[in-house]
Amino acid sequence: IHSTTVIPKPLVAILEAENVVSLGIFPLWVGERLIGVLLLEAEEEREFGEEEARLLDILVGQMAVALDSLQLLERSQRRATELETVAQVSVEAARTLDPERLLWDVSNLTKERFGLYHAHIYVLDEQSDYLILTAGAGDVGRQMVERGHMIPISLPTSLVARAAREKEPVVVNDVTRALDFLPNPLLPNARSELAVPMIVGERVIGVLDVQADRVGYFSELDVRVLSTLAAQIAVSIQNARLYAEQLQVADQLREVDRLKSEFLASMSHELRTPLNSIIGYAEVLLDGIDGELNDDMEEDITAIHSSGKHLLNLINDILDLAKIEAGQIDIVPEPLALPPLVEDIVQTTRVLLQNKPVELVADLPEDLPPIYADALRVRQIVANLLSNASKFTEEGQIVIHAQVFEQDPSMMHILVSDTGIGMSPDEVEVIFERFRQVDQSHTRRAGGTGLGLAITRELVQMQGGEIWVESEPGKGSVFHFTLPIASDANVSKS
Repeated sequence: IHSTTVIPKPLVAILEAENVVSLGIFPLWVGERLIGVLLLEAEEEREFGEEEARLLDILVGQMAVALDSLQLLERSQRRATELETVAQVSVEAARTLDPERLLWDVSNLTKERFGLYHAHIYVLDEQSDYLILTAGAGDVGRQMVERGHMIPISLPTSLVARAAREKEPVVVNDVTRALDFLPNPLLPNARSELAVPMIVGERVIGVLDVQADRVGYFSELDVRVLSTLAAQIAVSIQNARLYAEQLQVADQLREVDRLKSEFLASMSHELRTPLNSIIGYAEVLLDGIDGELNDDMEEDITAIHSSGKHLLNLINDILDLAKIEAGQIDIVPEPLALPPLVEDIVQTTRVLLQNKPVELVADLPEDLPPIYADALRVRQIVANLLSNASKFTEEGQIVIHAQVFEQDPSMMHILVSDTGIGMSPDEVEVIFERFRQVDQSHTRRAGGTGLGLAITRELVQMQGGEIWVESEPGKGSVFHFTLPIASDANVSKS
């Protein structure tokens, strides 16, 4: 160092205070990049000889390389920590549907892992156009959130608002020189600020705002890393919002479905009264109570009676389905002997087969244990299955059989088999769905609402059983269902 070197007065004052008489200043260069300065101080006057200068040059060169390597290692470690944080947030964002908890975690993680003075997250309220502080790091963040801190998106003196308006990151590495920096008394040591908009598509969700207590803290790499982090947070918030909206829509649909079911139940009940009157008067006329009918009149009234009965069956099906959906069907189980109940239903069903070469057989052992079920609903189940078999069986046999279920001795296994048209695997898949029927040509000829089997499945399941079907086209079908066998355990519960 030449004696003519001009030393700034503040440094001179410091040197004099420390009794420094001689000072050696050695710049640390790596290539053409200055990375630091080595100062050698002495309390007496001295000069460096040529040998000392040569050794110092070597030392300074080695120190510059070592310092550069150390700085590079620190930067690499810092970036590794930052990228690990981004990955951690990414995993959490992908699996959480609680955005509030995620934002608090992200704020604290970002502050800690990025070595920041502060980090907080604003979420845009699109109705008011305010950026609402939703989460922040540490006690300061909680205080700001509790105070309801918010920023109008149109505010000109806010880096956060500018980032939201421009949809681009805003970096200010010396906030004292920024005209639109909005100081916060709770963050007096902020010197650098980076505001990154959180965007999904073209929609601004909010802003990730981070601050450092050193001038010149944020680099272009910081901007890229934090932009990635902000994008992940935005997607998580959007996903959580969409999920909440889906839940709300689902609740609304359930309410609409409930109201629909109540309406159907009410209307079906109201329709049955006049319809029963129509059927009753038709029967009176057909019985000749009001006088003898000619052939044309009898044919017409018979058609009215038949159509009325068909419509009544449809209304009864709709009413049952509406009651099931509205939770208005009460199941009253009791010990129940199956053979006499089935025999009674079989006698009624034979009327449906009087013009067909089809034999209806009840194959039930007399020593069957009693089932524990609702008698009215068991009648409905068996009647529906026998009626369904009658519609699609033109010749052959329909058999109802029952036995203790081999796979579960606590259940009764009841089968209704027929030699009818059968079903394909695709038809078997949908046979228990509402308003779904097999081959349409047979359906039109046989009639039916498409609700009988759907109601049957509901009634079986409501009593603790299961129902399924086995079938092949042209080889008939076998409907299976189970119901609980009466025991001391289930009878005592009633």
